[in-house]
Amino acid sequence: MFESVKKYKLKISIALLVAFYVSGLIGILTKTTAIDFLSLTPLNLLINVILLFINHEKGRTIQWLVFFIIGILGFFIEVIGVNTGVIFGEYIYGNTLGWKIFETPLIIGVNWMMLTYAVVYTTGNSITNNILKALFCAAILVALDFLIEPVAIAYDFWTWSNIAVPLKNYLAWFGIGFVFCYILCHFKKESNNALAPFLLLLQFIFFGIFNLALWN
Repeated sequence: MFESVKKYKLKISIALLVAFYVSGLIGILTKTTAIDFLSLTPLNLLINVILLFINHEKGRTIQWLVFFIIGILGFFIEVIGVNTGVIFGEYIYGNTLGWKIFETPLIIGVNWMMLTYAVVYTTGNSITNNILKALFCAAILVALDFLIEPVAIAYDFWTWSNIAVPLKNYLAWFGIGFVFCYILCHFKKESNNALAPFLLLLQFIFFGIFNLALWN
């Protein structure tokens, strides 16, 4: 049984991700289910990361430490950002992302790690120069954040002091994303993850559909 699960773990993981994202879309947009899908956002992010790690191939011990450090750094960067307004601009977190410490959801560090991991492992070895690869990955992160922002504001992920999202936010995303992606590129070596492209694609589709719904 375990051998069968291992053999088909990618297909099972893709099926689970699609099920989670589709049910979340339907549940949140129609509001016809008894389940509060928005409150499950932190759980969904954790499941995403677990499925990513299950499909992490040819990894090394040092990589797990790097993933953890990026998650911790992502969290404390957000702590500084939300409490000072210096990094991203003036904003506050709502309740959708769950438990908070220092006015910052614990899950936000996991989100930073998940997204940077997804873009780096999606690009794989298509770009050999780590600096160029990190720049490309950071640009993808900014493009994704552009889709996330309207949804985050509408569903109480976070709120900006001004209605418009400040340019500083996107510049910060690019800079932080570049640093995190460069670190991952450096330690990636021969490791790979076939699930990463599917997760990244689902993120773009998920938030893209929400943006269309908000515009209509």
